[in-house]
Amino acid sequence: PIASASRMKKSLALVLLSFVLSSHTCNKTDAATMASLMNTQWNLQSLGGSAIQLPSGAKAPWLQLVDGSSLVGFGGCNKLMGSYTTEGAHIGFTNLGGTKMFCENTMELERKFTSALGTVDGYTIDGSTLKLMQGGSEVVVLVKQ
Repeated sequence: PIASASRMKKSLALVLLSFVLSSHTCNKTDAATMASLMNTQWNLQSLGGSAIQLPSGAKAPWLQLVDGSSLVGFGGCNKLMGSYTTEGAHIGFTNLGGTKMFCENTMELERKFTSALGTVDGYTIDGSTLKLMQGGSEVVVLVKQ
C-alpha cells in the first residue's frame, strides 16, 4: 500500500507538471501574438543558425502572413506565395511556390529558405524576432521590417 501511494504521488506530479508546461505554451499564442505574426513583413536574418550573406546590391528575402491563410514574400530572386496554418504555437507552410526567374547570386539562398519553410512546425515571437522551429530546433530567424 505504501509503494502504490508513492507511485500515485509521482504520477500525479507528472500530470501536474505536464499541465503546467502545456499551459505555458498556450499563453505564448495569445491574440496579441497572433496579431503581431500576421500582416507583418518578416525579413530573413538567419538559416540553420547561420546569418545570411547577401551579395552586394541584393535584397533580403522576406515573408508576410496575410490574415486567413496566405503567404506572400520574396526569396531573394523570386516572388513567393503559398499557404500557412497555425494552431497554438504550431505553424506549417504548404503549397509554396514562386515566380521562375533565375538569379545566379541568390538562387542557393532562395532554395535553402523555401526548403527550410517546408520543414517548419512551430514558432515563437520575441519582440521583433520571429523564430521558426522544426522539432523544437530553430531553423529560420526573421525580424520585423
